[in-house]
Amino acid sequence: MAKKISVEILLLRCVGCLFVVMVHALIFTSRIHEPTAVLNGLKLIFNVGTPIFIFITEFLIAKNYKEDLPDHFIWKRIKTLIPPYIAMGIIGSIYKVQENNEPYTMYNILIEILRNVFMADYNGYFIIIIIQFILIHYLLHNKLKNWSAKVVLPVSFAINLIYLGFFNFVKPFGFANVNTAEYIWYYASWLPFIGWAFYFAVGYYCGKYYDQFVAILNRHKGIVLALPIITLIPILALKFLDISNVSSSKGVGYLFFTPAMIFLIFYISNKITKVPDFMVSISDHSFGIYLTHSVIMRIFVILYLPIATSMNQYITLPLIYITCLGAAWITTKYLNKLPFGKFIVGPVRNNLKAVKRDQAVKTIHAVQQE
Repeated sequence: MAKKISVEILLLRCVGCLFVVMVHALIFTSRIHEPTAVLNGLKLIFNVGTPIFIFITEFLIAKNYKEDLPDHFIWKRIKTLIPPYIAMGIIGSIYKVQENNEPYTMYNILIEILRNVFMADYNGYFIIIIIQFILIHYLLHNKLKNWSAKVVLPVSFAINLIYLGFFNFVKPFGFANVNTAEYIWYYASWLPFIGWAFYFAVGYYCGKYYDQFVAILNRHKGIVLALPIITLIPILALKFLDISNVSSSKGVGYLFFTPAMIFLIFYISNKITKVPDFMVSISDHSFGIYLTHSVIMRIFVILYLPIATSMNQYITLPLIYITCLGAAWITTKYLNKLPFGKFIVGPVRNNLKAVKRDQAVKTIHAVQQE
């Protein structure tokens, strides 16, 4: 893997993973303690994690396969994604029954398994979104090569904006049961690919025109640095002015904020010469961390609750975050040492060794040139 691509993707995966874990740490902290404006505001910032992963998927495909797709393109990815999706969906059914205060019967567990697997009713939903875009890229690969970015980007943005805007601002209707209507509104806004189409388009053209993309970022440093702050303002305003009650990454504001954050991470990654080892390791284990951290947090919270009332929420937050991030990393690392582990939590990449080897080669060359 080339140096720039290595640094950028490692950094993107690491930041995306850390952000996703922080979102759930903030959610569970707010369940233990009284939620505050600060905690709610932080959650709005870190929600950008999941869209980053959607971007990464298409960016890598577009960058690596500009001409023809390889044989077994779909199967190679499906066989990696589906087993852990199903496995964690089954595991997640256990805590879902507990959270619903239902008895642990086979019927209740089976219902939750079916909801998790077929409705993507747990945090593994991002896998279903990624699979949709893998299939879309496969079907449209030859057409995408000929479609102009000047057309595809604004059209995909408009479609995405209208789609999310409907679910953001139109209240559920047409169902006698309010809970059913809200459930349909909630999942319809995030599961179909239309709700993420713009991130797919941005990822495709950034990957296809990678060199031009990086050159543009370097020419417009001021804009790249300012955009995340500017585009965050509408997200905070929509929430705290009660214009929209959506507080997840499915809000319309993230169509502006997510690209701004991605551009900033790309810009920074092109300015650093080495990614710290812990960030490379987080990136390598990001798939498993994404899938397991939520389950681990639920276990942690049960153990933590007896002493939580005597502690400050700003102690609880880093305690949950660091403890559960570390536990998810360890779980992913050591399950992957078992023959079947990758089918439960997903595979672990081996970039840490490659990055260290690459850095050692650069150091030797630098010494020889002195």
